[in-house]
Amino acid sequence: MLILWLLLFVSLARSESVKTPVWAEVEPAEFEVTLGGEPVEVKSVQSPDDNLILLIVMDTVKHPDRVDVARSAIVDKLKSLGPKYFAGVMTAQDGLVVEQDPIRNRKRLLDKLNGLDVRGLPGLLDTVEQASRLADRTLSAADVRVAVLFITDGEIEDYRGDYTIPVVNPSDRRDLSRRFRDQLILERVHTIVDGLEVAQAPLFFLHLARQNDDLNEVYQNGINEFAETTGGRALFAQSLQEIPLLVDRLLDRIAAHFVLTIDGAVDTPQKLEVRVEGVEAEHRERVSLPPASS
Repeated sequence: MLILWLLLFVSLARSESVKTPVWAEVEPAEFEVTLGGEPVEVKSVQSPDDNLILLIVMDTVKHPDRVDVARSAIVDKLKSLGPKYFAGVMTAQDGLVVEQDPIRNRKRLLDKLNGLDVRGLPGLLDTVEQASRLADRTLSAADVRVAVLFITDGEIEDYRGDYTIPVVNPSDRRDLSRRFRDQLILERVHTIVDGLEVAQAPLFFLHLARQNDDLNEVYQNGINEFAETTGGRALFAQSLQEIPLLVDRLLDRIAAHFVLTIDGAVDTPQKLEVRVEGVEAEHRERVSLPPASS
């Protein structure tokens, strides 16, 4: 195994450097980086040719046909990407639970994914920060690239907690409860986004069943914001048929990223700029370090 999974649960000493994902169509090269407008040293660069640990978080509760397609598509894509990609499995419905340590063996991975029930209530909002912290600890503990991929199919109404505010008087168009039904969702999303500002590993999300009602649009926009805050990406399937394509797009994106280790303590979020001569580089807009106790 590439790392000891126990490392994920050990509090690591605060580092005086930041790791951040970058996408650029270049061979490993010199990156010029500024934080808050000031140049900083790039201590190391890991490229798309280096090993990667993918932490797959299954938050699947109601669409077994779509989940089956997603599971097969993930394993098929990992087979094509080759042996430098390790994959671990967690579930989110009952808190974040480790189901499989990171492995190369694709059959074992598929067997583990197929053995997970599609049941319960969604847990993405309750586990996304924890999954991010585990990914960051892995990133800090080993010279590998790390990414998290949430596979989810839940709706905001399915959560244990009530994130919706009912309309008090449906017959009164001036009833203020109509205008603020999404307030609890927005508050929860903003709290999570604040926590993810210190994330170093990118988070990716595939929602298997996009919903178009107002409340779920707010929820899905929140998922997209989680991804963007960490440098990742969120995609939403309209149909079963497009799921393999979306899996392919997300895993290609995950596979293509560099990891830059940047010198210097960053106690508050700072504007990040990465330049490569003659090439456009994509990266998150701001980076920081977590508090020493995290």
